[in-house]
Amino acid sequence: MAQFPLDAAHILALADAMIAGFKDNPTVFPSPPVSWSDLKTLRNAAADSLEGQTAAQAAAKAATERKNADFDALDDAMKDGISYAEFTATSPAELGLIGWGPRAEPTPLAVPGQPLVLEIVRQDADALELDWKKPRTGGKTAFYRAEMRTVNPAGEWTLKETATSTKIDLTGIPGGTQLEFRIVAENAAGRGIPSNTVTAVL
Repeated sequence: MAQFPLDAAHILALADAMIAGFKDNPTVFPSPPVSWSDLKTLRNAAADSLEGQTAAQAAAKAATERKNADFDALDDAMKDGISYAEFTATSPAELGLIGWGPRAEPTPLAVPGQPLVLEIVRQDADALELDWKKPRTGGKTAFYRAEMRTVNPAGEWTLKETATSTKIDLTGIPGGTQLEFRIVAENAAGRGIPSNTVTAVL
């Protein structure tokens, strides 16, 4: 079973075949619902519209490229002018004469927030895997500290490993001891609030 074409080129090709078939075979097709001449008129109109659309698309693409190039040139010139004005002006009021203002003061880096939902996702004889959620508040985290301490007797928190992602594998953990683990986010501004603690006996 034949399938009606979907693209313009094949539709026009089928129209040409129909026009020729109706025109050259009047005894086979004595009274088609549309005459070959009317079909030819419609075909030519469609072809003209396609040609016009193609030309318009090409013109639109060229106009967009021209606009982008013009704005790039304008941006570069304005940035050069702003750099000159920032070097030359002696006050914000003078920068205001060209519609500009002083540079904003850099925002101080804040310490990271608290890592969330720390949990043990895998535990072996002398190793375990910790997983947590990144802080929802505070400054950007540079890295995480995985800290460990004994429970009985209560020991000091010590650094076990560091990570840049929100999971870590800890190996070489002494067995037969109840241990607590926590995660602390850190950056150049300092350490954030420690996460919840988890307890394990390996």
